[in-house]
Amino acid sequence: MRPSVLVVTRDKDISADPVVAQLIGRGLQVARFDVGDFPESLTQAAYLIPGRGRWTGSLKGAHRDVDLSTVRAVWYRKPAPVGIHPGMTETETQWATAEATAGLGGLLAALPDAHWVNHPDRNKAADHKPRQLALADACGLTVPESLLTNSPERARAFCHSNRETGVIYKPLTGGPGRQSGEPVALWASTVTADQITEGVARTAHLFQVRVPCAYAARLTVVGRQMFAVRIDTPTGSSAVDWRSVHDHLAYTRIDVPDSVADGMHQLMQTLQLVYSASDWIVTPDGVWTFIGDLNPNGQWAWLEQQVDVPISEAIAEELAKECC
Repeated sequence: MRPSVLVVTRDKDISADPVVAQLIGRGLQVARFDVGDFPESLTQAAYLIPGRGRWTGSLKGAHRDVDLSTVRAVWYRKPAPVGIHPGMTETETQWATAEATAGLGGLLAALPDAHWVNHPDRNKAADHKPRQLALADACGLTVPESLLTNSPERARAFCHSNRETGVIYKPLTGGPGRQSGEPVALWASTVTADQITEGVARTAHLFQVRVPCAYAARLTVVGRQMFAVRIDTPTGSSAVDWRSVHDHLAYTRIDVPDSVADGMHQLMQTLQLVYSASDWIVTPDGVWTFIGDLNPNGQWAWLEQQVDVPISEAIAEELAKECC
């Protein structure tokens, strides 16, 4: 039977479409499923026969079936949570959700010959800014002096001692998500000692010494390939975080310095990742500074619309290499 690539993502993930098209164009068999389809419209039937050392069987979806023995690569994008039937009690829902997650997730994790981009366990382990910063530093990359604290006193002292360069507050996650039904995002922003309130004591906060910025850079890594894009904010803009002025940015493809490439390859190997998208500050002196924003499942499609960066092709190539 022909080898298969399993694409695990949401039905309306338009970023996955060009990669799927690339895979099909290479003559590969592609099966696309969403974890959210399970168990309502996605059926698994897997058998462990003693002596074979592996599960055999199939996944059957509304539009495509896949023989598990043919899966050679898995692209784990951004699937929805498992979709449990709404007619259950709260206790039943909690139990069914846990069982479904462990059952389907465990089966996928047990695929012995699959090349993952990336394995969800690796994504979860890598998605912690404090760990990223420490490992990046250990890999020889430049990082800013940082403070992780819930102490208002320590935060004020950090801001005071770095008042000449300035201090940035960075959220450790994307923000609260929604408030009163409306999307809410937190951006990196400058902060001074007199702006630190006792509210800092209520959760963890990350503060960093502000790095002089000539421009920002987005670095996408796919296997051994790297794609860097310079991101310039509008002239006169005081935005610290370029995402806050996303509709007014200018993009230019640039080269990655050898020292950054070497350190990044080492960091990717340490985190056991195949794919990542990370954000950098490049100083007027040309020093690339890793600011602790490495997303193991970060977006890239909007960059392909702006500049010539064949990231979709590189992802397809990475998945396809195990099928040849």
